[in-house]
Amino acid sequence: MVRFAVCDDKKAELDCVANKIREYYDDDCEIIKYEDGESLLADSRTQFFDAMFLDIVMPGLNGMELAKKIREENRNVKIVFVTNKEELAHEGYLYGAFRFVRKSKLDQELLETAESLKKHFGSANEYLVLKTPNGTITRAVKDIKFFEVKGHYVTMLCNGEERVCGTMKAFESSLNKNGFIRIHKGYLVNFRYIYTIQKNNVILTDGKTLPLSRNRANTTKKMLWEFTESLS
Repeated sequence: MVRFAVCDDKKAELDCVANKIREYYDDDCEIIKYEDGESLLADSRTQFFDAMFLDIVMPGLNGMELAKKIREENRNVKIVFVTNKEELAHEGYLYGAFRFVRKSKLDQELLETAESLKKHFGSANEYLVLKTPNGTITRAVKDIKFFEVKGHYVTMLCNGEERVCGTMKAFESSLNKNGFIRIHKGYLVNFRYIYTIQKNNVILTDGKTLPLSRNRANTTKKMLWEFTESLS
């Protein structure tokens, strides 16, 4: 079950967007509707949402201000702007917007966005079976942030840190298809958690900084682009 928030101060447009999303997802989603940004911001601190569809021009807290505040606390939720203000697209992407849907082309662009989101959520819901010193475990791809070499063994950072059996080279080879990128000899990172790439570092969505090898920088950028585009 995927959870969406839709925010627009105009009820007719709010209902229209929500109804079109539901048409595509049928019963596989829950949609919470908001007529102001303040209410959504408050709920975002206590409720989980997979994606948010935000109007930009709203009284009080507008869509851009809302996205900025949400990004300060949550770097994982997918943000989609639904508006006629095309000139604000660049600013929207500064807040990690997943898509920019024009109301004038709502049917076409909302469908494309819904399909892309479904691909993203579907690939993230795959499961990996891993061996540990204490037995076999199963973890969802979306929950694994990265693998790290620590001394003579490898750890996996999920909800917590777990030691796993195998070499980093073997993990790199087997997990490439799942979207994991070797950014450094000591780190194999799930591309879904990469927020930005700097000269010598990779910043994750939770703000954590990992080292980026100079000889892996171009490959990392290329692979991140390819994995991201595969969900477009």
